[in-house]
Amino acid sequence: MCSSREINLLGLSSPQARIQNPKLVKEYLLHFADLLDVIPKAVNAAKKYFPEAQLVIDVYRDPETADSYLILYIRLKHYDDSVIDRLEKAEAEYINHLVNKRGWIQLTTDFHESDSDDAL
Repeated sequence: MCSSREINLLGLSSPQARIQNPKLVKEYLLHFADLLDVIPKAVNAAKKYFPEAQLVIDVYRDPETADSYLILYIRLKHYDDSVIDRLEKAEAEYINHLVNKRGWIQLTTDFHESDSDDAL
C-alpha cells in the first residue's frame, strides 16, 4: 500500500504531492492507467507555477453523475490575485497530454490553507 505522503502507485513515484485517499486514487488509476504518464507532468507544472504550494491528489466524484476524475489541489499559505492566472498557465503545460486519454486530472484549488507539516 502506498504512503499518503507520496505518489507511489503502479510504479509512479513523486515526493512532491500528497495523496489524500490512496485507495481511491489507486482504484482510479487501475481503470485509467493511461494517466500515469500525465500525472508527473501535471505535478511538475504545478510546482513550477506554485513552488510554495502543498499539492494534494484525490479523486473527485460528482454527486449528481457517475463521473469521477483525479484532482490535483494547490494549497497555499496565502492566496492572491495571481492564483487563477498561475493555475491556467500550469494547466496549459500538461492539458494537451490528456488528449485521447480515457481519464482526467484537474488542476485547481480548494482555497484551503496548506498544512504546515505537509507544505513542501
